[in-house]
Parts: sequence; structure tokens; C-alpha cells
Amino acid sequence: MEIIIGFIGIILTVFIIKKTFYSKPNEEFKHLRVQFKSTQRLSLEVQKELEELITKNNAWDNEIFPGIKYGSYLEEMKQSFKNNLSNDLFAKLEELNLTKSNIVSMTKSLENQFGALSQMQSQIKILLRQ
Repeated sequence: MEIIIGFIGIILTVFIIKKTFYSKPNEEFKHLRVQFKSTQRLSLEVQKELEELITKNNAWDNEIFPGIKYGSYLEEMKQSFKNNLSNDLFAKLEELNLTKSNIVSMTKSLENQFGALSQMQSQIKILLRQ
């Protein structure tokens, strides 16, 4: 009887270890996908609003930051979107075998981008109202 209990204990231990350390981080990956899509959507909104602001004020050659013009900033945003937030990149996420730490790191990066884009959107909306 002790042998059967020991054997069941070993099977449970192996199952728990496998589930804890080797299972796919599904919840984290789901959160990464949601954060990616949210950041993607916000980036497109900010690009559209920035282009509207630039066009409305004919500000393509005006400085948005010291040494940086509105037009070149918008172009850089569009290029960054292509490189970091495109649908192609989103599709590739599914193919990658990401670890939990990779997923957490990528999610944190997307959260930071989302925060920066939110601040930029607020500033643009204020300028559009003026």
C-alpha cells in the first residue's frame, strides 16, 4: 500500500512541476495580445490626430520639440508603428515560443508605450481645441 501511495505522490509531484514550470503562460500571453492591440489602436489614433493638427495649422516645418519638426516626428511615428506594432508582428507573436519572462517584459514595454501615447494624445487634443 505504501508503494502505491508513494507512486501516486511521485506522479502528482511530476504533474505539479510540469504544470508550474513548463506549461504555456496562457493568461500572460492573452494580456500581451490585449495590450498589443490597445497600443496599436492608440498609436493609430495619435497619428491621425497629429496629422490633423499639423494640417490644420500648416505646421509640418514647425518644431514639436527642440530640433524636431512635426512632419518628421509624424513620419517617425509611422515608421515605428510599422516596425513595432504592425499586424504582421502581431501574427508572428503567435508563432514565437515566448517564455513568461519574455511576455512580461514585452507587456511592460507596451504599457510604457501606451502611457507615452496617452500623454501625447492629451497634448494634441488640447492643441486642436485652441
